[in-house]
Amino acid sequence: MNKAKLVNFAEQVLTDVDNNLMKENRKFLEIKLCEELSRIFHLAKNHIAYDQDGEDRRYKKCYESVKPILDEAIDNSLGDRK
Repeated sequence: MNKAKLVNFAEQVLTDVDNNLMKENRKFLEIKLCEELSRIFHLAKNHIAYDQDGEDRRYKKCYESVKPILDEAIDNSLGDRK
């Protein structure tokens, strides 16, 4: 096998490896994103459910970050029923 064929073959293998890595990275990132979103929504829920105003800034900050999402979803849902 000459050098050009060997380089071409190596590039093909690396392309396959790269594609597999991208799939694995995407899966890993999806899992981590779901975990982090779940944590944030859980803290926001605790802020609302247990009226934790001022007790812990993390709860309030999480609640404030998801409040626009909650408002829009609820408004859209209630608007559809009017």
